[in-house]
Amino acid sequence: MCTEISSTPGAFRLRWDVFLSFRGPDTRHSFIAPLYDELQLRGVRVFRDDDGLERGDEIAPTLLEAIDDSAASIVVLSPNYAGSRWCLEELAKICDSDKLILPVFYGVDPRDVRKQIGPFEEAFRIKEKKVDAVKVLRWREAMTRVGNRAGLLLDDQTSAERRATLIRELVTRVLRELSNTPLGVAPFTVGLDRRVQELLNSLELKSNGFKLFGLYGMGGVGKTTLAKTLYNNLVANFEHRTFIANVREASSKDNGLVSLQKRIIGDLKPDSSNSIQINNINSGIAAIKRLVAENRVLIVLDDVDDTEQLHSLFGKKEWFYEGSRVIVTTRDRKLLLDNNVDLVYEVKELSSTESLQLFSNHAFKRKHPPTQEFLGLSEQIVKLTGGLPLALEVFGSFLFDKRRVEEWVDELEKLKRIQHKNLQDVLKISYDGLDEEEKTVFLDIACLLVQMEMKRDEVVDVERGCGFSAEVAITVLTLRCLIKIGEDNTVIVHDQIKGMGRQIVEDEGRVDGGMRSRFWKRDEILNVLRGNKGTRFTQGITLDFQGKYILNDAEAETILRHKLQCTSIITNPSAFFKSILAKKEKGLTFQTKAFKSMVNLRLLEINNLRMEGKFQFLPSEIKWLQWQGCSFKTLPSDFWSQKFTVLDLSHSNIESLWGLRTKKVPENLKVLNLSLCRNLTSIPDLSSCASLDKLVLERCTSLTSIHESIGSLSALHDLNLSYCSNLKELPYDVSGLKNLENMLLTGCAKLKALPSNMGHMKSLRKLLADNTAIAEIPESIFSLERLEMLVLDGCQNLKRLPKCIGNLTSLQVLSLDQSALEELPNSVGSLASLEILSLRWCQSLTAIPETIGNLISLTRLSVNCSEIKELPSSIGSLSSLKELSAGQCKLLGQLPDTINGLASVVELQLDGTAIANLPDQIGAMIILRKFEMRNCINLKSLPESIGRLAALSTLDISDSTIEELPESIGLLENLVTLNMNKCRMLKELPTSIGKLKELHHLMMEETALTKLPETFGLLSSLMTLEMAKRPHLVANDDRFPAEEESAHHSFQLPTNFCDLILLNVLDARAWRISGEIPNDFEKLSSLEKLDLSQNNFHSLPCSLKGLSILKRLYLRDCIELRSLPSLPSSLIELNAENCTLLENVSEVTDLECLQELDLTNCAKVVDIPGLESLKSLRRMYLGGCIACSSQVRKRLSKVALRNIRNLSMPGTKFPEWFSRQTVNFTKRKNRELKGIVICIVLSINHSIPNNDMMPGIVDVVATVLKSGKQVYSTSVYLRGVPKTNQEHMHMCRFVDFHPLVHFMRDGGTLSVTTRNPLVDKRLELKDSGIHLILEGDDDYGGDESSVEPSLKSVSEKMAEFFNSVEDAYDPEPGGANESED
Repeated sequence: MCTEISSTPGAFRLRWDVFLSFRGPDTRHSFIAPLYDELQLRGVRVFRDDDGLERGDEIAPTLLEAIDDSAASIVVLSPNYAGSRWCLEELAKICDSDKLILPVFYGVDPRDVRKQIGPFEEAFRIKEKKVDAVKVLRWREAMTRVGNRAGLLLDDQTSAERRATLIRELVTRVLRELSNTPLGVAPFTVGLDRRVQELLNSLELKSNGFKLFGLYGMGGVGKTTLAKTLYNNLVANFEHRTFIANVREASSKDNGLVSLQKRIIGDLKPDSSNSIQINNINSGIAAIKRLVAENRVLIVLDDVDDTEQLHSLFGKKEWFYEGSRVIVTTRDRKLLLDNNVDLVYEVKELSSTESLQLFSNHAFKRKHPPTQEFLGLSEQIVKLTGGLPLALEVFGSFLFDKRRVEEWVDELEKLKRIQHKNLQDVLKISYDGLDEEEKTVFLDIACLLVQMEMKRDEVVDVERGCGFSAEVAITVLTLRCLIKIGEDNTVIVHDQIKGMGRQIVEDEGRVDGGMRSRFWKRDEILNVLRGNKGTRFTQGITLDFQGKYILNDAEAETILRHKLQCTSIITNPSAFFKSILAKKEKGLTFQTKAFKSMVNLRLLEINNLRMEGKFQFLPSEIKWLQWQGCSFKTLPSDFWSQKFTVLDLSHSNIESLWGLRTKKVPENLKVLNLSLCRNLTSIPDLSSCASLDKLVLERCTSLTSIHESIGSLSALHDLNLSYCSNLKELPYDVSGLKNLENMLLTGCAKLKALPSNMGHMKSLRKLLADNTAIAEIPESIFSLERLEMLVLDGCQNLKRLPKCIGNLTSLQVLSLDQSALEELPNSVGSLASLEILSLRWCQSLTAIPETIGNLISLTRLSVNCSEIKELPSSIGSLSSLKELSAGQCKLLGQLPDTINGLASVVELQLDGTAIANLPDQIGAMIILRKFEMRNCINLKSLPESIGRLAALSTLDISDSTIEELPESIGLLENLVTLNMNKCRMLKELPTSIGKLKELHHLMMEETALTKLPETFGLLSSLMTLEMAKRPHLVANDDRFPAEEESAHHSFQLPTNFCDLILLNVLDARAWRISGEIPNDFEKLSSLEKLDLSQNNFHSLPCSLKGLSILKRLYLRDCIELRSLPSLPSSLIELNAENCTLLENVSEVTDLECLQELDLTNCAKVVDIPGLESLKSLRRMYLGGCIACSSQVRKRLSKVALRNIRNLSMPGTKFPEWFSRQTVNFTKRKNRELKGIVICIVLSINHSIPNNDMMPGIVDVVATVLKSGKQVYSTSVYLRGVPKTNQEHMHMCRFVDFHPLVHFMRDGGTLSVTTRNPLVDKRLELKDSGIHLILEGDDDYGGDESSVEPSLKSVSEKMAEFFNSVEDAYDPEPGGANESED
């Protein structure tokens, strides 16, 4: 049903993204080096321990500290990994961090990792003889935990191509996991907040079910802005989400829909790409179907204009996981209605009041109404623009510099002549007001450059190269709102404005096509080039094949294999392939003569095209040429035009720019981009290029040196040599670089020295020399009075800075992270402009000079993971300091009393220090908002003065030995997050805690608390309460006291606990809650997750049904619980495993959203009434449920069995019509494989000891063979493991989008076996069966009682089997762990 409504609009950042844990000799060069390079290329900040030396017994503190300061870890487990104590300690620390872990199994089997067998067995045997048993146990637990995670599998035999693919997939996942960046929206909007709130209310985020929303309205009315703002408000609620912009335009390109599908899949779950190959729209749809069925997702599709786009990118409603939301924006209301959108929202024009407010902001740069002089004119303009935000924005900006009433009257008359709401004509008035140069720049951007997603400075380079005042023009266009500059500095043009510009150009050729000035559509360009139709009017052409038709040898072989598979008879495969390749190449090769007549051509993009003929035919007026993917090794001698100003040959095969016969050189060249030309071995003499402004040689990895002439390029402003990894030296003399502003040497790992006369580079502002091999900074650096940024991170040979460093009076950023710095010179105190000083991981640095107190501009000081023992007392003079970070400074035992001078600090990070007491003066930091002291094992208390930190919003003291909180904690009126996890000495909370009215998140897991104060219920804003006990983790840990006798008494919730009406998550595992849960529990109406596992209550209140948005209820190991009452219909997951006294389960008919039901080992449950009605049920685990087995079988309906993916229950049989153990399949001509059902009968011998604590069985494996070779294998993961020895039947259904079905679809042999050796040696596989579901086998949903047995659907036959078979058996004599009353 479609509802339609209408609207009238009215953290400290961690230092590292990823920590790499690996054993150097095993993987450093074969895997780690290319992985590190790819991560760096994609902008990921990576910590890699690169010393490669023999390590001692104790792990370096810097490594543990780096783990704490990383958002995620990639663990590369290789055969010798466990041979290193450092590696094992790293791994244990990583597991303790509770952050993202991405394992790579390099030459090892995950099961060997889990069990520490195979290549790890001997290493652990040796360590158990030499190392403390508790530490070895910790290492084993870490190996088991990581071994249980999904990860990449490869070894030394993995092909280079496959290895590169796996690395790219891993990096993509890293980027996805780390991404949580909101989308940029306009800084000033009108009427947006109210519309967003209306939509948020309509989205009903707390409710289950899937909802499809549509926003429609005319172009320029603000649909995209609304969608972006809505997405930003929703993003924190969805782990899997994607925003796809410009669907209409993107889908119109070659393979556009497939490209968008890949973006959706990559955003939602990048690690799924291992088993997903998207070659066409149908395979993309299947992949999307799989992802949205398994995960709660948020998808926003912006600017959709065709039903096919929805079908390809969205699919069907019934595919989506509970709680998913899809939002579509479009100009076509009918498209939404035709696709059964749940709610259609019209984005209407702004009201007159809102329109006037937006117009005033742009026309007068004020939010208030215009002055009386312009008020009447403004009101008329607002009325004529029809309340369209884009028109108001552009027209208002156009009038901004017009201050005479007469000018406004003239423009108003033009506006009156335009047809009502003809947006493009309104926009054109602003265009007409530009001068001729500005018009030309605008049309270049709108027609050509914007589709290349250029940065602002790149556009400036292009237009400046054409002789225009580019900076002025770009500034004017920005002020007029004809273009915008995104947060990443990309030039953006609204599609309506772009359409206006392109219409102007298309109108040029309306009568005579030869008068068109610019071409951007591929078909039109190919027509012009093949027909030699270019004319003197042609100014710009952009043609980019994006490299997809340029084939290397490996790609050619892939195409040939595909064609051979798809073609029945080929008599000469070699000739056949060559003909295909020839046809491809023929379409890409153009004669240079085709450009001869375009004498005024200025801008030309011909990426990945082949050119033949004399290059003298290229127009001499070409100023900008982008030819990425150029196939020449040396450019032809007649290539060089004297008028080239911007030349981009990046990503090319070029080895040298010109040969000996080249007579002309581009003397007017301003920008030369040769980045990623990996074969480039040398740079020629560039002394003739006297105008060269920018030279980009990034990642030219074959370069070992650069020509000495570069040191004399007086016009050069930017020199980028980043990641030229084999570059060993720079020109000796750089005295000619008097105008150089930016010098980038990042990642030049073999560069050992900077030019000694670099002091002549008087204009230098930025010098990045991080991760180089330089050992010293030239003394001449003192002359660089304009230098603002100096980055020397990772310079492992750099031990000291010159004393003259203090002369750099303009320096704002000085970073020496992970360098070998041993001391800071006292002169550093003279850096009066310094704002950021970063000395992280300087493990040889033991002291900070007192002169640091002179840095009056310093806002951020980071000394994390250094060896400093104290902070200088002068630090109290840093009145501008906002961030102080000294985490993991293990020797730092106290803070100076002068800390009271740091009144501007907002973030203080002291994790892992040796501080035992905080000075009272800390209370003077009155604007401190974030205070972190995690893992401060000496910290036993907080001072009373902590209560004076009135602005504090986050306090993290987890993993400390703190024994009590001061009563003044209740004064922290703005505290939002309090983390006390693993404060195992904390026994009591102060009564004042109830005063924390803004507290949203309280984490206090694994503490010694045994009661909560009666004031606890006063925490009126509390949303998250995590207070689980895990006694088994500390039972054998001598560092913490044993539980007191009182701890064994029952726990009672405070009487006002249920006043916490905003509580969303409650985790109260193992708190010894006994008796009855209070009946007023229903007052906790915001609960979505409730975990009461391992408690001693015997019943739950009937009022539990009133928790209307509760989604997950966990009652594991509640061994005294006897009955389950009626539960809320919103429930998605119910887990009551091991509730051994549970007998009665109330009617479950209303649990229409329930997807998982786990009653494993609830042996006394006699029935599950209403089970047959659970249409959403996907997983049901009834292992050990002997009493209810017969009743449950009778309740399994066709509908239920069609949807269930995993079922476990007592039983010894499965349908006779299943194939035993192995099935051979040949692809059917007209019937596609749609699913696979596997049934397994097994038993567990509990008399055999087992140390593996896995919650399920992983030893059953399904394997696909083709031509006798394994092509795919997967564990048939079985949950619901009983505590008896009796046989159980497990059924697993693999649906059409599962990889197992994908690999069997074209035929093969499928077999079910067990691992050898077994992970769980208690397992005995009794029998197994397989049934393949073909198209049409399980589609019929009607009554089948009168249908012939052979024609019945698979689910109907399964239901008949379960309903009719009494699969009873006698318990085995002496069976272990059998249930007793």
